[in-house]
Amino acid sequence: MKRLLFIALCCLLPLMGAAQAIRPVRGVVFDGSGVPMAGATLTAIGSTASQVSGTDGTFEMMVSPYTKFVEASKEGYITAQAEVDGSYLVFKLQVDKKYAENKAKAEEEARKAAEAENARLAAEAEAARLAAEKAEQERKAAEERKRIEEEKRIAAEKVAAEKAERDRLAAEAKAKADEEKRIAAEKAAAEKAEAAKCAAEEKARIAEEKRIAAEKAAAEKAEKARLAAEEKKRIEEEKRIAAEKAAAEKAERQRIAAEEKSKQSAVKASKEDDGSRLAKQEEAKAKVWQEAELRGYRSQVEFAFAMDGELMPYYNIHYIGGYQINNYFYVGAGVGLSIYGAEDVNYNSKYNSKGVGKEQLKLETLNYPVFAYFRANFIDNRCAPFFALSAGYRFGTSRYFRMPWGREADMNYKTSGMFVNPQFGLNLRMTKKMDIYFAVGYNLAQMPAAIYSPAVVTKQGEESRYPRVSLGSKFCHGFDLRLGFTF
Repeated sequence: MKRLLFIALCCLLPLMGAAQAIRPVRGVVFDGSGVPMAGATLTAIGSTASQVSGTDGTFEMMVSPYTKFVEASKEGYITAQAEVDGSYLVFKLQVDKKYAENKAKAEEEARKAAEAENARLAAEAEAARLAAEKAEQERKAAEERKRIEEEKRIAAEKVAAEKAERDRLAAEAKAKADEEKRIAAEKAAAEKAEAAKCAAEEKARIAEEKRIAAEKAAAEKAEKARLAAEEKKRIEEEKRIAAEKAAAEKAERQRIAAEEKSKQSAVKASKEDDGSRLAKQEEAKAKVWQEAELRGYRSQVEFAFAMDGELMPYYNIHYIGGYQINNYFYVGAGVGLSIYGAEDVNYNSKYNSKGVGKEQLKLETLNYPVFAYFRANFIDNRCAPFFALSAGYRFGTSRYFRMPWGREADMNYKTSGMFVNPQFGLNLRMTKKMDIYFAVGYNLAQMPAAIYSPAVVTKQGEESRYPRVSLGSKFCHGFDLRLGFTF
């Protein structure tokens, strides 16, 4: 199983390296007078890759390694081609004079046809307007006749409605007078009945007050007798409780004295038993860990990712094989795959400087580390803190880096370099043969860097706009998190 895992990992490494073969193409497009041209279409011959130039005429596109030519085209201009040789491509598109003449002739013919069509539409609109005016006059005459007839009908209906309303109002006035008489008679009868009811209620209220006063006096007398009896009973209960409390305190003092004597005897016997029991437990524990002692070949697979520091974001997978000397020490060697992510670079601020300095290249890299590995556990326990150290060399393929200000600064570089990685972590023994561990590491790695020298003076006595650039290396540092399995 370990050998199959190692062979599969080795087969995947070349395939992942091949995925990096796509290359960038950059350049600029000018018109015949040397002005940058925006909106020009750049097409890779033999593929579907295309791009449109920006407002400053520049473009950047990704093409396959088999693309040989790039074509620049725009409506009204003659198409141009350039060979992809790794340089900064420059296109200069000339105006297509024949295209301009044909376009002007077509526009003149279209204008004449539009004028004739406008004249025809104007004649048709005038005829339609006259017909619409005549139809509108006839419609208004018919509406006027209909309005006069409707006014006559409304006037007749209004006279009939006024007569019916007068009859209704007279009938309502008569009914209202009759209703007022009935209400007055009912109100007089209700007032008489209410007066009789109030007199009866007053008489009943006086009788109820007398009854309540008598009941209250009897209740107060009974309450005084009850309180006197309860006070007598309370005094007797307090005397009984005091006597019981004195007896209970005497019995409790006797019980505590007996328990103290018994406890002293039990403690003395327990000390003798605990000494022999703890000795047996320590002996059994030592025997268990002695039986679980690890020796021989063991494998580790670990995953790591960057946390912070000067290093670019990266992801690692490692396979480590080695010898477990005892439950404390492990030595071995490992191989792996490291993927460093690219970061954006502000070329204007980093490279348009005439000073000196060294800047790490923030570019995407794919490396293959080979390293020696040592680990030491601080204690022999199922949960043990440890210290580990990895040190070795990181192999990488050549990369192509283009400076933004000209072809003379383009260069190839390698991402190889030395590294060292101390770690502190916690190891958890899951079974006798398998562990899982977590660690925090400090990674010091040699990375490719651009070295800037002061700007040079040309033969004409003018100072160069850009600094001189060469490739070197720089030791960068960062922290990482690791998760691993030992089996």
